[in-house]
Amino acid sequence: MLHAMLRDLLAHKGRVVMTLIAIALGVTATVGSWVVSDSIAATLAGQETRTDVGVSVQSPGKEPLLTSADRDRLARTPGVARADGVIVGRAGLVGRGNKFVRTTTVLDRAGTNWTNDKRFTVDAGKAPAGPGQVALGKADADSAGIKVGDTVHVLLSDGRSDSPEVTALFTYHRLGPKATTDSHEAYDAEPVVAYDTATAGKLLGRRFHRIELTATPGTGARSLQTAVRHAIPGDYHVETGAALAEAAVQQSESESQELRMTMLPFAAVALLVGMFVIANTFTMLVGRRTRQFALLRAVGARRGQVRKGILAEAAVLGVVGGTLGTPAGVALGPAMISVMRPGADVDFTVSPVAVLLGYGVALLVTVPAAYHSARRAAAVPPVAALRTDAVVPRETRRRRHVMGLSCLVVAMVMVAGTADPSSSNLARIIALVGAVLGVTGVIALAPFLAEVLLRPLMRLPWARSRPAVRLGLRNAAGDPRRTSGTATALTVGLALVCAFATLSASFSALIASTTRANVPTTTTVLQSAAGGESSLTPAEAARVRKLRGVTQVAGSREALVGLTYEGGRTERRISAIEPAGLQGVLTPNITAGRPDLKRGVVISQNQADMLGLGMNDRITLHLDATHSVTQTVVGIYDATELQASIYLDVAKAPASLQKQITTLYASGPDPDRARDSIRAAFHDRPDVSLGDRETLVKQGVDQQSLAFTLMYAMFGVAILIAVFGVVNTLALSVMERTREIGVIRAVGATRLLVRRTIRAESIVISLYGALLGVVVGVPAGAVMQHAMFGQQLWDFSLPAGIIGLSLTGIAVAAVLAAIWPARSAARTNMLAAIAIE
Repeated sequence: MLHAMLRDLLAHKGRVVMTLIAIALGVTATVGSWVVSDSIAATLAGQETRTDVGVSVQSPGKEPLLTSADRDRLARTPGVARADGVIVGRAGLVGRGNKFVRTTTVLDRAGTNWTNDKRFTVDAGKAPAGPGQVALGKADADSAGIKVGDTVHVLLSDGRSDSPEVTALFTYHRLGPKATTDSHEAYDAEPVVAYDTATAGKLLGRRFHRIELTATPGTGARSLQTAVRHAIPGDYHVETGAALAEAAVQQSESESQELRMTMLPFAAVALLVGMFVIANTFTMLVGRRTRQFALLRAVGARRGQVRKGILAEAAVLGVVGGTLGTPAGVALGPAMISVMRPGADVDFTVSPVAVLLGYGVALLVTVPAAYHSARRAAAVPPVAALRTDAVVPRETRRRRHVMGLSCLVVAMVMVAGTADPSSSNLARIIALVGAVLGVTGVIALAPFLAEVLLRPLMRLPWARSRPAVRLGLRNAAGDPRRTSGTATALTVGLALVCAFATLSASFSALIASTTRANVPTTTTVLQSAAGGESSLTPAEAARVRKLRGVTQVAGSREALVGLTYEGGRTERRISAIEPAGLQGVLTPNITAGRPDLKRGVVISQNQADMLGLGMNDRITLHLDATHSVTQTVVGIYDATELQASIYLDVAKAPASLQKQITTLYASGPDPDRARDSIRAAFHDRPDVSLGDRETLVKQGVDQQSLAFTLMYAMFGVAILIAVFGVVNTLALSVMERTREIGVIRAVGATRLLVRRTIRAESIVISLYGALLGVVVGVPAGAVMQHAMFGQQLWDFSLPAGIIGLSLTGIAVAAVLAAIWPARSAARTNMLAAIAIE
């Protein structure tokens, strides 16, 4: 019997091809994502780490504290063959056209001293040997178009600068993990600029960030580490080179794991959409083979045999689909890498896991997707051989409607019960679960909604006057189960786009409103042009304070710190700022208490709600490895997730944090005069960018929009798979309606009418799925912004532009999707079609 079923399946090559393509697309997305994460992970793991250092001694915190005397003393430690001091200082590179070169390393760690060991590999030129000479990191020099022999402009601390000649381009080899945001652990930053040690001491500072000790032959690293610890204060980092290398490997593995966890959810969405397409395909195949299954039952086949036969078909198609999709995903990998890491040197890697994953996904998606259809096929009674069409049992439809309505009712109760903006974290999670449950309910009701919405459209005057539209609506409404199955894939993809677009639009509006409320129009804003985690220094703040017309200056020093409160421990971003700053250059919207930082901290309303904090509650901020302060909540204000959630008096922060000014705010009695004065003072400083309140608004909106744009691109893959599902459905539908199309042609329908009918059906199905996606996606986005930002449910912003663009794009895609099925239908041979039994 199994042989007969497989033979019948292979006899309809069109069905097989369409099903295989549906499977292969989902596999391609998954394997491509895995290959990208594998390649980047292999590249990170393959980065050369040094093995020439026995023990490293690093200053605690962010400030270099080790001196030449420390180096000389450590060099005399028994078992030490050599001691090299590593200087790390502030250096910014200015490229052609006096434009600041943005690098991956923050300014405060971008400069170092050249040592003739394994830290550097010279790629071109020769090492710097004295004043007026410098070496640059090859990747940064290449991006700036700088070559050996060029004269460059290097910006230093305190507004100083240097104009040396480039004598070398180098590749740097790290010792241990790379520096992370506000890290207090042992780390190594990849420098952009390297001077000889004497020149680096004059320009970058004479103290060392760390001292690297090379052991004498026969001296063990552990014994040397023990000896060094006795000579160094306990808060200094004393690590063996092997331990640092292992930490670097662990960091690379952690980064690759995070990347994989970031990409795989998008692949899961593509698989989910592909699963709907495959399930709908098998539903159609089983529905059109009802007579075959009934005849098999009539001649003695058992239910289990029929069910196993369908699952065997699915397994065979899964293996073949995996064979097609796996190499396609591998081939897609380089293109995805070039988009995600433009210009990066990534080693393309295909692991056996990626290949096994392709086949595993194909089987795990195809077989479960076909299981429901297999059960339906096994339940076909022998008498069904007398029927010519498939009938969905009334009880099946009733169960689906009850389940869908139940999910909707429960979802509305869950969301309504947690609608208070000041709800706890648990209540917000319940709201998100309710949103997912609501979407599930709408999808379950999709066949019922298709029947309710599409049938009345056939009676409208504009539909009656257009035969192609009337026939297309009839085809779509005539089989609401097939229509909803096809549309659901589009619904899922567009619902995700609309949900995140609503979240993005709401976040943008929130950023704009809170920034405008917290920053007056009269304030001038100064920031580091290097972006990222780079900062300004007290020298820039002191210079602004001396300018004419400037009477108010405050610097926000943002950092991610540990926070201990009555409910537990977490991490939050704080801003250490002068107390006067909250009553002059900044005007936070205080909702409770007063902005008196001398008495305590001011916390954002959203964070206070999430942590269960109120006025006069006490919290402890762990500012670095050795500094903690316990403060009382004296004020609560409105803010967004992009802003620091807690304001702290800068006088209570450690010196290392006080020196790193994230944003500098300034104003005066005549704001325009103050701004002109600041602009004139910094016209020759490309490392300092000047702006105002609207500059901060644009930065915040652009920053979050970029992240959401990447999401839209990934969800776009799912929508493409869903559009193919429309092609698949139409093609299979044309194959199964050959006789009907032949009869229509025989009674006078032209080929043009047939093509238009199929096109109209495609547009109806696609727009139905798209509109359903908008209907469920926007409310889901409203719940998301309520849960994530603590806003009212109805305070969301409607992403009209993205919705309009999506609907237009899907309408165009529907027309394109119908081209091949429509041409195939129009070419149907009338006599041959009518003769088919």
